[in-house]
Amino acid sequence: MWFASLIFLYLSFVINLKLMKKIKILSLFVCLIALLAACEDEDITPSYGARTVLVYIAGNNSLGQSDFDSKDVSEMIEGMKGTGGTTNNLLVYFAGYKKTAKLIRLIKNGKGEVKQETVMSYDKHNSVSLDVMKDVFRTAFSNYPAKSYGIVFWSHGDGWLHYQNPSTRWWGQDTSDGDYRMNISDLHEALSVAPHFDFMLFDACYMQSVEVIYQLRDRTDYFIGSPTEIPGPGAPYEAVVPALFSQDKPEINIAESYYTVYAEKYNNGIGISNENWTGGVSVSVVKSSELPALATATKGVLQTAASMQQRANIDITGILCYDPLRSKNYHDLMGLMKKIQENQQAFDNYAHAYQNAVVWKNTTDNNYCTYPSGYGEMVSMNGFEGLSTYILRGNDVKQDAYYRQSVEWYSAAGWADVYW
Repeated sequence: MWFASLIFLYLSFVINLKLMKKIKILSLFVCLIALLAACEDEDITPSYGARTVLVYIAGNNSLGQSDFDSKDVSEMIEGMKGTGGTTNNLLVYFAGYKKTAKLIRLIKNGKGEVKQETVMSYDKHNSVSLDVMKDVFRTAFSNYPAKSYGIVFWSHGDGWLHYQNPSTRWWGQDTSDGDYRMNISDLHEALSVAPHFDFMLFDACYMQSVEVIYQLRDRTDYFIGSPTEIPGPGAPYEAVVPALFSQDKPEINIAESYYTVYAEKYNNGIGISNENWTGGVSVSVVKSSELPALATATKGVLQTAASMQQRANIDITGILCYDPLRSKNYHDLMGLMKKIQENQQAFDNYAHAYQNAVVWKNTTDNNYCTYPSGYGEMVSMNGFEGLSTYILRGNDVKQDAYYRQSVEWYSAAGWADVYW
């Protein structure tokens, strides 16, 4: 009897053991299916941010030497506190004066606090070289993909103008080992490795030039900038950063926030300083998809102006100059077209195209402009329409030759047909 009981206990143990193993195996199988399903969901719907904005600070120059770059990063931190949600990425490539360049991310957590995270530190390099910029773009936008993108270029600027090193128009300056500036054709190429942008803000002087933005028109939906000198402190980022991440018409919100801060301080330059900028500001927004139509309308004005067909010199009297204390290379585009037009219908077509392209603009009555020495004075903005252009006058043979050969706007807008 005791032997039969022992056999029964043994068989019960074996059966229970097998049952437990089956339960464990079944549980593991269920977990594995759930894990695979979770992985499959992640592949289908990657976790993109709402918007990624990169601020590219080429500050290894007099701006960085005066600490404008560091002050602006502090303003960006304050501005980030005013953004909605925590899914936005504000990236800052920061090449300061005699400092190690780095790519940082400003993160707003659920408590509303903004933290700095170093994404990449770089060895000594030239921040305005093509290869460096491409590398920064690849790192920034591959690591922080988003549904939409924006970019800010922070540095010195001089529109499309010829520069000997390299010998083309330029944006950005790096004086870490000489004096290097990035030409617009290289900037266009660098942007080829970046995503298409919703907006591009130039926090640099003279960059709202039709020659510059026409060259870059396929890289962004909107350009925000100034056709003249920007205020000494640059963009007021504590106000601009929330606008960078606004959902509805961010390009307009950015321009308005940039303008409003300085318009409220404006006092015709009385008591002006970089800590209290009372010298005014001029800002505009241009829609890139309307630029080809603007070029066509410009050509229409030129083709119906007998004086242009006869290749007459242009009298620039009365046309607003945006750099009157310097080389007088930037004049108001609308002012120029008003001066040369001889056919009302052609000009009406032009005015319509211009209105479609320049979707927002504003200026204080006067702006503070500087001489090459750095000193300055208040200059009237009467005639401001938001977009500058170069007028060939034969004053600089080399510069004129470069303009004819390398600036796309020259041919697209019909100037090549009326200038020798």
